[in-house]
Amino acid sequence: MQDAFNDDQRMLDDAVNRYLERAYPAPAGRPPVSVTSAPSESPHWQAWVDMGLVGLALPSEAGGMDGRLEELCIVMQRFGQYLAVECYDSSAVLAGQVLRRLPDSVAAHELLAQLAAGSATPVLAHTESQGDTALASIQTQAAKVDGGWVLNGAKRCVAWGGNAGQLLVSAATDRDAALFLVPAGSPGLVCTSAIGLDARPYADIELNGCRVAQAHYLGRAAPALDVAQDVARVALCAEAVGAMQALLTVTTEYVRARHQFNRPLGSFQAIQHRLVDMLMLLEQARSLMWLAAATDPSDSRFARLASAAKAKCGEAARFIGEQAIHLHGGMGMTDELPVGHYVKRLLAIEYTLGTTRQHLARYRKLALEENAEAR
Repeated sequence: MQDAFNDDQRMLDDAVNRYLERAYPAPAGRPPVSVTSAPSESPHWQAWVDMGLVGLALPSEAGGMDGRLEELCIVMQRFGQYLAVECYDSSAVLAGQVLRRLPDSVAAHELLAQLAAGSATPVLAHTESQGDTALASIQTQAAKVDGGWVLNGAKRCVAWGGNAGQLLVSAATDRDAALFLVPAGSPGLVCTSAIGLDARPYADIELNGCRVAQAHYLGRAAPALDVAQDVARVALCAEAVGAMQALLTVTTEYVRARHQFNRPLGSFQAIQHRLVDMLMLLEQARSLMWLAAATDPSDSRFARLASAAKAKCGEAARFIGEQAIHLHGGMGMTDELPVGHYVKRLLAIEYTLGTTRQHLARYRKLALEENAEAR
């Protein structure tokens, strides 16, 4: 938590907060993101590259800053507070973490350096039907041919995938899950984009005989995908915590200012109880998020803690979002107030990289495996 930040973390938190407070528009006043927008088109992206945020958790040999997951969560928590819509989570975090954990690959290292420098914004295309992110569920197939590979399959709901310059596509080979670099405009690559609930562009991607050069085969990806997805899940939890804190703050201010029967709405005990319930769930989610963030990704407990944090944040976000809308009355659903914008983003986070129910089941499975090993 903020009270436990060291000096460098306080400086990072303060720098991100000052920039967003000064330069980032409120949800109701910002222009909508176009379905044709490229990930790096945002005027804020280059500023974040210059601040070192894009390369924060990337290795120094690729131009990054070797930051830990805790530093990523500090940034993501502020992005959640201000409802930043850029592709930081899908490109700088998820794609970056996959690339840094791949086996020795010249193409992966070059792309990682381009990401840290801000000249490329690769996006991971991994999720398939029903939002399943398990490696065993990959249906996209890669067949070896002379001089390269041919990909056939489909990826669903890829954030910023429609206009990304480079897609990192997971596919099953005859040996194992592998990752391939598919440049935009490749023959056989078809992207259908739409604006999602949270005002971000999402794409369904079809790969119909998509030819990939051998140089764009990035290697076996199972270990890298597993760890990178858990890192991204914890980072998304941090974004959710920032959004939930903002929701609780605006709701508390509203019930203090709103009067009914000549009294502030917040003076009624029933309203106070609702606010306390919101706060309790928020603090539980915050504590689990920081516990996971402080655990090294190589630790055997990390996957279980990532699922615990994701499940608790999903539960807390749904409750806090519903209560915030109820306590604002009919105005809670209007675009003029920030409440609805926060709730939509929280719902999108809940369904990104596994739902609350899926992570409860995963937590149970991993906990049982740990207990069996301990015996």
